[in-house]
Amino acid sequence: MNTAVSIVLLAAVLGVIVFLLSRRENGRRSQYGPSGLSEFRTDLPLDECFDRLDEHPDTDEFLYECRREKDGGFLLHLTLHQPTQQPLDTLYSLRLDPGRQTVVTLIFIREAFGYKEPLFPQEMLDKFMQQKLAAHRTK
Repeated sequence: MNTAVSIVLLAAVLGVIVFLLSRRENGRRSQYGPSGLSEFRTDLPLDECFDRLDEHPDTDEFLYECRREKDGGFLLHLTLHQPTQQPLDTLYSLRLDPGRQTVVTLIFIREAFGYKEPLFPQEMLDKFMQQKLAAHRTK
């Protein structure tokens, strides 16, 4: 097949995907908290949360990178849903606040193709936070 035809077909397929995802946006937005904010709480101390985020066992729901930013916050970049082998490009701002319970705040930043919500259901993020930090959703 001609290279130019392949490029045009690929661009058309990507355009259709972006269009279909954008049409689903209105129905999905209500699943997530205000402005893409999700809050979780765990009984784990702050240091244990950091240790667990540094571990990457094969049983994790997602493959991810978690890196510290200059402002002291973290970026959580989900790259693969392991059970389905579905590639992801989902970015969150992550904040951990100590107290009687450690509060884990995730603020959705972006999804591949500029989509304004994560492409996966909220339950998958809840499962990841439960597995990773023994955390339950509060918002």
